[in-house]
Amino acid sequence: MKLRSLRLRMMALAVVWVVASLIAAGLALQYLFSVNIERMSREDMEAAMSRLAAVIVPETPVPSVSVPLPDPRYATPFGGRYWQIEALDNGEIARSRSLWDVVLDAKPSESSVHYENGPDGQHLLLLSRRLEIQGNEGKRAYLVTVGQDHGPLHETTLRFGRDLSRVLLLLGGLIILAAWLQIKLGLAPIRGVRTAIESVRRGDTGRLEGRFASELDPLVQEVNGLLEARDTMMERARARAADLAHGLKTPLAAVDGIADRLREKGGDADADLLQDLTLEMSERIDYQLRLAALRVRTSAHAARSSLNTAVIRTLTVLKKTGRGEGLHWIAELADDCWVDIHRQDLMELVGVTLENAAKWASSRVTVRTAREAGEAVIEICDDGPGIPQEQLQLLGVRGRRLDETLPGSGLGLAIAGEILDINHGSMSFSRAQIGGLIVTLRLPLAYQSPPAQGS
Repeated sequence: MKLRSLRLRMMALAVVWVVASLIAAGLALQYLFSVNIERMSREDMEAAMSRLAAVIVPETPVPSVSVPLPDPRYATPFGGRYWQIEALDNGEIARSRSLWDVVLDAKPSESSVHYENGPDGQHLLLLSRRLEIQGNEGKRAYLVTVGQDHGPLHETTLRFGRDLSRVLLLLGGLIILAAWLQIKLGLAPIRGVRTAIESVRRGDTGRLEGRFASELDPLVQEVNGLLEARDTMMERARARAADLAHGLKTPLAAVDGIADRLREKGGDADADLLQDLTLEMSERIDYQLRLAALRVRTSAHAARSSLNTAVIRTLTVLKKTGRGEGLHWIAELADDCWVDIHRQDLMELVGVTLENAAKWASSRVTVRTAREAGEAVIEICDDGPGIPQEQLQLLGVRGRRLDETLPGSGLGLAIAGEILDINHGSMSFSRAQIGGLIVTLRLPLAYQSPPAQGS
């Protein structure tokens, strides 16, 4: 599995390098310690051999020493320090008391030590040399061997390894902690860019603002350039749509005037047809203009708007219209919640659905809000004639009208559907118990907390 997180990838590499480096360092230190401790042991045996050579008595047939070596371990059975002298002319052997009755298998060596099995199951480190000692009767040749138990050296090496492991583990933990802090601090400027991007996504700012690390300046400039290009393209598209709409309004007005003149000349059928066509074209132009004003969003975009505020403001406006003054408006609003949609788009959504309810209501329109499973729910109910159950699925289809008796193009609910699609919401329809239609809108809740008052 590939690590997608830059922080985890850098941390994983740091851990791998630290562990590998400490293992290599531990092995190297362990080897150097072992080599040095054996070198010290060899130097001690060299000194013991020199001391032993100085006290050998060459006049006696059986090798002997004039004075014992000062280390008491040579005199203690299996004490860990041993010496052996073999006369090469007659084969007689003298041993330290520590060897008891064990005879060492001595092998002459001028430069290196060798290992042999010794008394009491000990593993001995031996140094053997052929020496010639001048006596009263001439020179005599001896094979002198000095040894010591390798067990204490091995145990010392193991203890050093254990202590070294603890130190390296502690050192590794500290290095990894330092690496984590270095990565955390080193990547901190990226968090600043992320915060700036979040501000752009929420709509708080239009560009990445703030002071960023010099290495991130090219990225920030590229992102700001893309944002500027996007805004420019959107503004140009909206301007062209507006220019096209205004350019069509004048010909449509002229066509409407022609229809009036046709009616004066008695061509009522042709005049009605022309006026119906101009009305439909005018409403479709308004529809496209309203769509062009919507905020284009992606799944990563974040926004927040107060649901109850949008409902109350829309109701206040609609009550003052000619149709709204004759209706009884009922608002059953739950605790206010913040929804993930731009404020202007939310006002447009609530406005078109309430206008549709007011158009068909006989006397009453009811608005209810609630919060269900991470979504905000708006339920708009009217007491109008309603729609047969089998025709409910046709609602919201752009340009589709189920009743031709009232003016309109059937685009109001289509606009609501477009807004919900952009903002990841949904819309459903059902029949009301009072005879009209229930329009249920669902919008995702905003995850960001609302801004503080006065901010």
